[in-house]
Amino acid sequence: MSGFKVTVEGLDKVMNDFSDKGRRAQDRADKVTETYTRKMANEASGNAPVKTGDLRADIAASPKRLGKASWQYGSTLDYAEIQEFTHRSKKGFIRKSIWDNESDYQRSIKREIKR
Repeated sequence: MSGFKVTVEGLDKVMNDFSDKGRRAQDRADKVTETYTRKMANEASGNAPVKTGDLRADIAASPKRLGKASWQYGSTLDYAEIQEFTHRSKKGFIRKSIWDNESDYQRSIKREIKR
């Protein structure tokens, strides 16, 4: 799969805390990561080049949970990587979705873990 992985780093300390507070923070971090991964996948899908619509559909349907607060999205299509890096007018549609959401995602994670 050509894709990008979204993972919360530094969450180990919180995850090792078996108290109710630690488990709740863990669940909130996972939910925030899922939300932003799906949002980024939808944005990337909307910005992807269209010929048949297969690439857009594949990206939109791709978010997958890898573990606690670790999600991934991308495309399984052979030409997805070529489109991401070489398309004249749509180049970087997946990377752009990450860049556009990076700081909001980081703020949301920090806020949820501190709660």
